[in-house]
Amino acid sequence: MNEILSKLVVVSLSISLWTGRKKLSPEDLGLDFSKLPPEKLATLGSKKICDPEKLAVFSALKRRAERQCEAVGVRFLGGYAIPEGKADEVMKILDGVRDEFEKEKQEFLSEYDRSLREWIDANPEWAAIIEKGVEPASTAARRLGFAVQAFKVKNIDGLDKGLNEHASTLSERLIYEINQQARQAWEESYKGRPSVTRKALRPIKSMLEKLRGLEFLSPYLLTLAVQVEEVLASLPKSGPIEGRNLTSLIGILHVLGDLPLDEVPAEEEDEVAETILLETRTAEPVSLPSEWFF
Repeated sequence: MNEILSKLVVVSLSISLWTGRKKLSPEDLGLDFSKLPPEKLATLGSKKICDPEKLAVFSALKRRAERQCEAVGVRFLGGYAIPEGKADEVMKILDGVRDEFEKEKQEFLSEYDRSLREWIDANPEWAAIIEKGVEPASTAARRLGFAVQAFKVKNIDGLDKGLNEHASTLSERLIYEINQQARQAWEESYKGRPSVTRKALRPIKSMLEKLRGLEFLSPYLLTLAVQVEEVLASLPKSGPIEGRNLTSLIGILHVLGDLPLDEVPAEEEDEVAETILLETRTAEPVSLPSEWFF
């Protein structure tokens, strides 16, 4: 296991967002608290004290950072396990995203009071409710944060059981993520189409890059990467992809979408995707379903 860990860098993202929301109280709506159901049964929800569009950029930057890590790594120890050879490139990109986040934060704070007033003026009938929840700019400043750390992990003799168990699931986690990416690519770029443009190759090439970068996690991953490369190499260098070429491409996409998975990684939170995988995973070769043909 030390050999695998030595080839990985763990990148940890610590990105906090300010939602611009406050809890909606009965007083805000002029309700009699004694006549409301208890909180364990129902809650009133929240009120927006700031224009959500002003905050959307921070969510977008957070997602961009996550996507960058997901493109080359897999979730591990609360962060992302990334091939050591790609760590410098990833950190350079993340540093750029962090700088952009900080720039947007300063611009948002400099316009904070004016933005709140514009939001209140745009919702005059609810002005009193909004004003009750207004917080100082310092609160938003504390809650908006972007930090990134990169570190190596090393076993400690006699104290490494948990780490080894967690590290041993990395190949399963990678397979799970490739499954999901392939299914998404099928739905968005291939399903029901008699031909596709070369743009449709991008998600498959991205999956190949991820497999190549982490192929040392399991010999099976190297074999799979070679299969994908062979299919891509057989395609024409230009023009639309159709006929037998499209069938070959759909075939490898099907393989990527139905990779054998012993169990769904425990940290995965996508319950819908998890259910799909539990119902369809198999260790045996499967034939292409009719819907994958035209």
